[in-house]
Amino acid sequence: MNAQLTILGSGSAVPSYGRFSASQVFSIRDKSFMIDCADGTLFRMRQMAIKTTRLNHIFISHLHGDHCFGLIAVISTFGLMKRTADLHIHAHPDLAMLLQPQLDYYCKDLTYKVYFESYVPGKNEIIYDDKSLTVETIPLRHGVPTCGFLFKEKPQLLHIKRDMIDFYQLGVKEINALKEGKDYHTTEGELIAN
Repeated sequence: MNAQLTILGSGSAVPSYGRFSASQVFSIRDKSFMIDCADGTLFRMRQMAIKTTRLNHIFISHLHGDHCFGLIAVISTFGLMKRTADLHIHAHPDLAMLLQPQLDYYCKDLTYKVYFESYVPGKNEIIYDDKSLTVETIPLRHGVPTCGFLFKEKPQLLHIKRDMIDFYQLGVKEINALKEGKDYHTTEGELIAN
């Protein structure tokens, strides 16, 4: 597993010198996920050389401006860059209502689609799921409905050394069973523990 968390900003609503407002990018298995998107996020992404082609999901924890005012800049600039991959924004249901008029006005000719995927802030639920990862909401206490996000990597199949496959003359059925964690019984009845 090669995971990396890049803190673009960790400041509060009023950024201070050298400390920008809230936004992070979590990268794992050639995918990137943004958590919050404050004003100035786009500048920080460029400054820190964040690859935007791998960023397809943005998770907004709550609707205070210092966590979402950067969205329109990011969306608009992705359009100027001729992005084609869809962008999914996971947030409180009100975000779509708040952001859609800006998209209609500033981003009429986007080269990609923006999807708003709402979650219930007071409920713990899986809001993203693929073959290697899930993202789950964690309800938090704050002045407005807020969620944290728990990224969970799914267990991967085990790796088997090629020389052992050859040594035991394993077939596809045995290899698949070993990758799933099962033990192997040789033709002589010897147990090879996984």
